[in-house]
Amino acid sequence: MSIAKKNFFYKVSGLSFRSKNVFIFGAWFGKRFSDNPKYLLMQMLKSDKFKRKKFVWIGNDSLAKMINNKRVVFIRRNSLKSIFYQLRAGKAFFTHGYQDFGDYSFLKGAICFQLWHGFPIKKIGADNSNTPNEGKRRYENYQYFLASSPVMARRMSTAFSYYGAQKGNVLIASMPRVDYLRENSNNYELKATIKKKLGIDSGKFVITYLPTFRDKSRQVFSFQRVNNQEVSHMLEEKNAVLLERQHFVRRSSNNGQRVGNYLNLDETVDTQDILLITDLLISDYSSVYVDFIALNKPIIHFLYDNDDYLKNDRGTYAIDPRREFAGPVAYTIPELLSIIGNKNNFFEKYRLRANKNLEFNQNYNSRFIDLYKDIIK
Repeated sequence: MSIAKKNFFYKVSGLSFRSKNVFIFGAWFGKRFSDNPKYLLMQMLKSDKFKRKKFVWIGNDSLAKMINNKRVVFIRRNSLKSIFYQLRAGKAFFTHGYQDFGDYSFLKGAICFQLWHGFPIKKIGADNSNTPNEGKRRYENYQYFLASSPVMARRMSTAFSYYGAQKGNVLIASMPRVDYLRENSNNYELKATIKKKLGIDSGKFVITYLPTFRDKSRQVFSFQRVNNQEVSHMLEEKNAVLLERQHFVRRSSNNGQRVGNYLNLDETVDTQDILLITDLLISDYSSVYVDFIALNKPIIHFLYDNDDYLKNDRGTYAIDPRREFAGPVAYTIPELLSIIGNKNNFFEKYRLRANKNLEFNQNYNSRFIDLYKDIIK
């Protein structure tokens, strides 16, 4: 796809007559009905302030069956209708960019909200040495960016400076997907429904492994593939099940399969639902742990390839990322098992440190839809 062609379509789209009542949503290049756009949409559907809005979700055909609200129109990504709604939209909400709606941007004149899909622990955008010029094209310019703390706002301002991010348009508020976790933390009926859907007994202790995407590292650890006897023994001893989901780019063919107390989750299970039923989270540099902080449950950072990752991958914002972690660090399976078995790991101490160093202030609990209602309406 030529840059000239993309520029042409974007420029022409600025001539379109847009409706302030048409809101379009998309996520993960059209591959998911999830993340901040999904949960912001759910909040809008519950609010009388948005009852006159027309909501459109644009994505791949596989998502159509997930859209079960009559007020939400599903449109296939890259279809003529998706172009039509891009041209009509007054506002657009997404996790990555115009690519969530299609291969070309028809959003000039629309107010675009880059809601993003995680807290920048790893370097992103122009801050990533692999993509120093990201966002320089005119068709990649957006009006507002969402951050959950001043630290995130500063990182978004530099990472997405070419996209148009600056101090005045990076809005600090709680992430809609985190609102969902907080609001349902004691919703035992919902948790039971999720567990039943996944075939997990209600009394099971749920340990979840959610690693980050690795740009260059060839080492992709999987508990199921390793099949460690000591891990299996720990699961039996704790009456636990270990859920695992690799980053979708690295997803293997055994997704959705269960072997004993190991369950490899596929793409259809929403990450926030996984977190909601999780009793102990194992992650690494993935910012999924930042969402999980809201549930006040233990977190362990498993850095099996720490030296290789820091040396050869995209790098982290903090010189020592462990200062931003919300749990103890393990580098080997024996260390991991030792932490799981130790009841005096002072997880609260790590959580408080993370909250302080990531600068979560009062806005961490303030909903985006409430704080910026005049901008969103």
